[in-house]
Amino acid sequence: MDAHEVQRPFTQSVSEKKENTRDIIKTLLLVIVLAGSLAVVRFSPIWYYLDRSHIYMLRDELTAFQSLAPLVFFACGALVIAIGVPRTIISILGGMVFGFLSGTLLATVSAFAGSVVVIWVTRVLGHPLFHQRIGHRLKAIEGHLRNNGFALVLILRQLPLPSMLINVLIGLSSIKTSAYVLGSIIGLLPEAAVFALFGSSVREDFALRIFLASLSLIVLIIVIKIYFRRSPLARELSQKLIRNKT
Repeated sequence: MDAHEVQRPFTQSVSEKKENTRDIIKTLLLVIVLAGSLAVVRFSPIWYYLDRSHIYMLRDELTAFQSLAPLVFFACGALVIAIGVPRTIISILGGMVFGFLSGTLLATVSAFAGSVVVIWVTRVLGHPLFHQRIGHRLKAIEGHLRNNGFALVLILRQLPLPSMLINVLIGLSSIKTSAYVLGSIIGLLPEAAVFALFGSSVREDFALRIFLASLSLIVLIIVIKIYFRRSPLARELSQKLIRNKT
């Protein structure tokens, strides 16, 4: 038997062991990162303020930062969204503290930055763990990345799935950066605007803003439903990612 033929399986075995070791190390690092992030939130004032009954106190605390308030809001908003806090809470708070326009902008960029963090962590550390768990969902989007990258991200942002799951899916995929950025910002903006409008009602014109925000939310839901009925891509993604979870 040729010596090269004997050496090849041995080389492959060593390579596989090294790859498995790297995957284990990456998974452990991911666990440490997630646990650390949760610990920061859980054992810091952030956890206290995330309680909806304390949200007014958080508004007062942010206002105390004066000119630095937008930067503090952005950083904290991105952090809590990255670990899975619903972005609607950040949008409402943004509207309460900064008003409709500034609140919408800050909530959108915070949600986008938080998603970037999750995507980066997924690509660097989480590929072995997440691919094993949600690889079947990833197959549903990979075939559409080349020709429908922007539409794909836009649709994913409207699906009734946790933001964390959507960000992990995008992180595992080979989506182009331009399609991700544009699709995410446009996809995140409408929801941020609606809930920032809800939040801004505590500042002025309560009844009018509540009415407009409620009407906008209803219109947004109807538009999304119509689009999902008429778009073959949206319908396919909805069926594969939501209805068939196994």
